Amino acid sequence: MTGLLPCMSPAACQADSACHFPPRFQAHLDAPQNAQHPRIRGRTNACARHLTTMVVAITAWAHEQQLTNGDLTILAIEPPPRAGHPGPEPRSARTRTSGFAFTTIHLGAQERTPATCEARP
Repeated sequence: MTGLLPCMSPAACQADSACHFPPRFQAHLDAPQNAQHPRIRGRTNACARHLTTMVVAITAWAHEQQLTNGDLTILAIEPPPRAGHPGPEPRSARTRTSGFAFTTIHLGAQERTPATCEARP
């Protein structure tokens, strides 16, 4: 994926209900249908402070659901414009914005190799 992509964004971060920072990132989860589950497509938004929390939560959920052939694409999005009134925006408000896909994480089965540490003299 390259270039700017159109997307919809809420007014506030979705990773923490108490966070009122505007989202700067959007995660798109896409996993094809298999014997265990139907096709799964979803997205969520997070501010810069909660980006890592969002990615870890989605990948952990995907692992628990045994999604072995999915992709998690992270977009850097232009934050939605702020309204002229003071106070936080309604959390349910959504606006059209654009995003740039800067990474895709494949959620397939990965071999886990234990880390080894060697003692140094």
